[in-house]
Order: sequence, then C-alpha cells, then structure tokens
Amino acid sequence: MSAHQTRWLDQIKTANSAYQARIVPGKLPVERAPGPAVITCMDPRVNLEAIGIPAFAGDGAGASPVRIIRTLGAMADSRSLLAGIFLAGFREIVLLVHTDCGCRLAYARIDVIVENMQNRLSPAAFQAFRADIGEPFAEKLRTYLKAFQDPRAAVEREIDSIRRLPFVPDDLILHGLLYELETGRVEVVVNGYE
Repeated sequence: MSAHQTRWLDQIKTANSAYQARIVPGKLPVERAPGPAVITCMDPRVNLEAIGIPAFAGDGAGASPVRIIRTLGAMADSRSLLAGIFLAGFREIVLLVHTDCGCRLAYARIDVIVENMQNRLSPAAFQAFRADIGEPFAEKLRTYLKAFQDPRAAVEREIDSIRRLPFVPDDLILHGLLYELETGRVEVVVNGYE
C-alpha cells in the first residue's frame, strides 16, 4: 500500500466522525423491542427495502423493529436462532435468499475455494481443517458451506432444516422468499401461514 492510499480503517473512522456530526443522538434506536427477523445473505446487493424494511434516516432514526441476520447464502445460524427465539422473542422469521448468490458460486467453484485455502493457509492449518471437514473434502466442504445450485430448492431445504432443529417451537412461523437482484422482485417460495 502506498503512503498516500487511504486505509479502510481510516475511512471508517472518517465516516464515523461525519456520521456523529450529522445524527441526532436522541433519535438513535437504542431500545430493544420484540419483533420478527429476517435471515438474509451477507451480500450487500440484497436491498431490504424490497421487503419493506426502510433504511435509517439521515438523523440516525430507525423505524424498523425487524432483526437482520446476515450469513453466507442466508443459511441459518443455530446460535442466532436460539438467542433470537428465546431471548429476543422471534415468533416469525423470513428467510430471504437471492439470485446470483455466492453460495451458488461456491458450489460451482469449490475447487477455487480449496486452491485459495491451500495458498493462504499454512500446510498444517489446511490439513487440520481438511481432517475436521472429512473426505471427500470438496464435497464435504460444499455441505459445510451449505452451498447450493438452485436457490428455490435452497429456500425449501433451509426452511425444512430450521424446522427440524430440536429447539425450534412448533408455533414459530417461517417464510421462505427469493429476491431477484436483477428486478427487485420478491417471490414467495414458502408461505409460513399455510
């Protein structure tokens, strides 16, 4: 990195200073309120306004009680689910998968992931991880990542997987949606009310 390139952490600190100068501290959402949750992908292209979750206002105010859980491919994390259901009071969850997901790319290009792991990890670290995942490594790694080929099938499979968790109560409502990056359209794949 050259001496005159700005490092990301410096950009973050500058952005935070500008944010603090702009916001009204009394309007920041600080109270915890029970509400529903969305499990969606960590991909920044997923715009939650497509499902009615507004962005924060310029003064820092937030109007949405919806908890957002971002993971690779919108695949559920058991720890977040357990705390969300029994501490935050989730009674309804939307699983929002999207088109052109990195989980689909991971499925197709698992060899690239393996090669990059070999290049960036020490041989001992790579072998330890490989032993932990098991053989055949590439296939088991796909399973570990919950990588998928068909996003609609992934929605159905993940909703099923959540329902089978031993701590998920029968009254939890689970919806599965597919967000089209190209159009902003949301398709209901699993209607939790039915």
